[in-house]
Amino acid sequence: MVITFDDQYLLTVSEDGCLLIWKIIDKEGRGLKRDKEITYAEEILITKSDLEEKNQVMLELKTRVEELKMENEYQLRLKDMNYNEKTKELSTTFVQQMESLKTNIQILKTERDNMEVANQETMFEVMEKHSKELQDMESANSQKLMLEYEKYQELQFKSQQMQQDYEKQLQQMDESKTAALEELTLYYEGKMQEKLLVLEQCQEESRIQAREFEESRKQMEEDGDREIQDIRVRYERWLRDERETNMRMKRDTGIMKKKFSSLQKDIDNSNVEMERMKLEQQKLQAIVKSLEKDILALKKAIQERDETIQDKVSEWLG
Repeated sequence: MVITFDDQYLLTVSEDGCLLIWKIIDKEGRGLKRDKEITYAEEILITKSDLEEKNQVMLELKTRVEELKMENEYQLRLKDMNYNEKTKELSTTFVQQMESLKTNIQILKTERDNMEVANQETMFEVMEKHSKELQDMESANSQKLMLEYEKYQELQFKSQQMQQDYEKQLQQMDESKTAALEELTLYYEGKMQEKLLVLEQCQEESRIQAREFEESRKQMEEDGDREIQDIRVRYERWLRDERETNMRMKRDTGIMKKKFSSLQKDIDNSNVEMERMKLEQQKLQAIVKSLEKDILALKKAIQERDETIQDKVSEWLG
């Protein structure tokens, strides 16, 4: 029988091995209150058999530790022996390799000296060959430069010749244009003078015919008055003749009107011809302007061709 550390339960064990747990309460059914804090003891209760078993385990562990210690020392000695043997072998190998390397270094030094001598000889030969090739190249370049200069002189001469030819063509075109312009001007001035003379003649004829018509009209009026007086005296005798005379006068008047209309038509035709000549003169001025534009275009083409020639010459020289 035992009470738990917090005074809350009672533990009992019967002879048949049953464990009973009793809760401790007061009369009112409440659990007991602890009056003070519980402190744990440092001692641990253990049975004798457990202690003996523990001691036996500790003894076995100590024995095992000693065995492991001896085994580790043995393994360490074996490793030291192996390491010493390997170190001895490596030292011997390294010494042999060092001797071999010294021999190889000496051989390489000898080969290096021989190669330096051979390289110096080769370099001397290469320098001589390079100097000779350089002289040959300078000579060839001088010849090429002379050839290019001659080509440049030839191109410059051709350019001057072409420029002179173009200037000559321009001068010829200017002269031909001037001559054509003068010829056309003289031609149309002559035509205009002819038309003006024809117009003046037509106007003079029209004035003469108008004056004649006016005189005829006045004469006819005078004759009419006189004939009226005669008719009054000789009405019966001159009646038929007077009618015939009137018919003839009507015909003459129609003819005069037709002549006047023809003259007026000629005057109108002359005016139309003058207008046509003005239009032709305007066309001539347009032709002159077109020729001037062609001259400007040719000058521009010559300038562009000169620039192209200069560019090609610059490219050849470059």
